[in-house]
Amino acid sequence: MRTSESTAWGPYLLVVAGAAAGLGVIGLGAPVSAGGAIMGCGFLAGSLIRVTFSERRAGALAVRSRRMDALTLAAFGAALVIGSLLMLLRLHDS
Repeated sequence: MRTSESTAWGPYLLVVAGAAAGLGVIGLGAPVSAGGAIMGCGFLAGSLIRVTFSERRAGALAVRSRRMDALTLAAFGAALVIGSLLMLLRLHDS
């Protein structure tokens, strides 16, 4: 395989590492909201990478168009972060 055909795995592995870190934090006994926020930040970082890097440098994060990939990653990341923050609210005493 020539270098022009190889896939850059760095950005993809960054997103996977963020998801694994969030799950690892939850597995070690931290609150679920902390792990979810970590995972969400990993997705948001992937979205930022997808917007700023070229098609070749984005590697495995480049699945569809740049806009669609970035919007999908940003939506999942924002949903995880917002959902994690909402878990911290005390809505009632039970």
